[in-house]
Amino acid sequence: MNEKLLYLQSWFVSKYINLIGNKNAPFSNILIIKLDEIGDLVTSLHVFKNIHKLYPSAKITLFCKSFNNLFFKHIEYVSCVNNEIPKDIDCDLIIDLRGDLSTLKYALKTKPKYRLDRGTIRLKNKFFGGQKNELHTNLQVIEPINTIPKILDNSITLSNQDTKTVDCFIKEENIGDFVIMHLGARDETRRWPVERFAACINYINNTYNLACVLVGGPEDHQLNIDCLELVKSKRNVNVVGLFNLLEFAALCSRARLFLGNESGPLHIASAQNTPLIALFGPGVKEVFYPLGENVKIHHYFLSRGHKHQTMENTTIVNITIDEVKASIDFLLNKKARDRISG
Repeated sequence: MNEKLLYLQSWFVSKYINLIGNKNAPFSNILIIKLDEIGDLVTSLHVFKNIHKLYPSAKITLFCKSFNNLFFKHIEYVSCVNNEIPKDIDCDLIIDLRGDLSTLKYALKTKPKYRLDRGTIRLKNKFFGGQKNELHTNLQVIEPINTIPKILDNSITLSNQDTKTVDCFIKEENIGDFVIMHLGARDETRRWPVERFAACINYINNTYNLACVLVGGPEDHQLNIDCLELVKSKRNVNVVGLFNLLEFAALCSRARLFLGNESGPLHIASAQNTPLIALFGPGVKEVFYPLGENVKIHHYFLSRGHKHQTMENTTIVNITIDEVKASIDFLLNKKARDRISG
């Protein structure tokens, strides 16, 4: 279904339910819907913290894709369900952060006391001021019920074991300080050329004496191998398949820097407050940018808009090695300056 049409239908469903609803009700059974990919889910983690702060005794159920369950492994106040919403949930508040036609029908059938949704906010922003950064958009969704100071922290909740696994790896491999590289992306138009990543790895190895850790999913394994074949030093390592998502978040927390394309790993690194360099191809300006002072964004645009980008004209190839090297210098030297001043 067309996304804008879905937003319009979502707005209508919320208007209908909330017409006789009560946003001040003492909600005790909350359903949050987020049928999205990894990066999008990570940019919504602060919503759960805000809702738990507002309703500490409420049962929170998340309807999401199964691979995102892991992010809530150590969050005891959230229960994840996949495939379909159980019939016995009996929710009194629905927060639809990314649903579909079936979740709209579910809301109409169950008629909770109140419904909040991302579609309404996206439509509002489009016509009144433009789209905001996704972190702020997600906060806007819950603004009608959020009467206390808002939490913007979307960091990932880790266990001691997650951190220990990564620390043991760093020690066993004798890596020391390191930089994380992510070369992949589901959409090929979002991939910076491998040979340019290799040039940056050589630069980091030689200039800063730091190892580079190449990450990603199974589909990135060969990409990483091809890249490392172009690199002189053998101290760099491909870790595809070694860590789950929580352990990867712990790895990001230990890194001096993250350099990668716009993708799930980038948003995980951002959530863990890792200094990072983000490389964007197709995409709307600022909406999915990582936030923070230790962030460098590289993004070029087509005059006709990002939806017209193909492998032949993707703007990610406009990002030069020299400008990325300048960002590397800024962030690694800034880290050193911060250590001295701290």
